[in-house]
Amino acid sequence: MTTTIPATAEAAGLVFDLSLTWIDAYGCRWTWTGERDITGTALMQTGDDTPQRLSHVYLTSGPLAPAPRPVTKAEALAAIATPVCAAAEARAEEPTPTPLAFARVVARLRLRGRSA
Repeated sequence: MTTTIPATAEAAGLVFDLSLTWIDAYGCRWTWTGERDITGTALMQTGDDTPQRLSHVYLTSGPLAPAPRPVTKAEALAAIATPVCAAAEARAEEPTPTPLAFARVVARLRLRGRSA
């Protein structure tokens, strides 16, 4: 069995998984070009712009956050088929307040000398 180790790079003391798409503070998506510069720093690119060093991207546009991956069809179906939370079912069994119940609470407060 073979396992693949994801390519990583370091910038500002943080380790970045280069297989992910990263979003900067301005909302731009950065991906690894698959190349490194002479010093071994990963080159990142957004759209058709010129590739930039990961350290430069982090310092000028950081912090970087991993972009959320798309939800698969199986995950969407699993979310729909998930049973309702037991706590929500317990709350559904509680009696719902009615105007009559509210009126009784107000009457009790008036008997005790409190204003409603």
